Amino acid sequence: MTDASADPRMTAAVDLIGRTGAESFQLRYSDEEQPVIWVAVAGYSGSRHEADASLDPVRAVLRLAERLVDGGKCQHCHRHTGLDPDSIDKMPLDAFICWYQFDPELRTFRRGCEGSDER
Repeated sequence: MTDASADPRMTAAVDLIGRTGAESFQLRYSDEEQPVIWVAVAGYSGSRHEADASLDPVRAVLRLAERLVDGGKCQHCHRHTGLDPDSIDKMPLDAFICWYQFDPELRTFRRGCEGSDER
């Protein structure tokens, strides 16, 4: 298991979940049986909730963020959105998908069209 406080993607992913419209966020765990399970939960208006789980707290939050962002629509460039928490330099289908990738310098997930005036 990774140290959640040492991974800057944790805070960035929670922020990104909030940018999807989530009004609340919880990180829960169950240690009643082994292995320990971590669950990330986002709450939306109208009592709607979304959740994802993992054996690692950071991975649970990243999975939830990925599921919430994937298949959305960028409000800026109007392309479909995608998130790869383990970003590579050049994403596939870059011309068709506005990829959110982690920026280690700014410690945030940035959209692919950010700073681009051609989209």
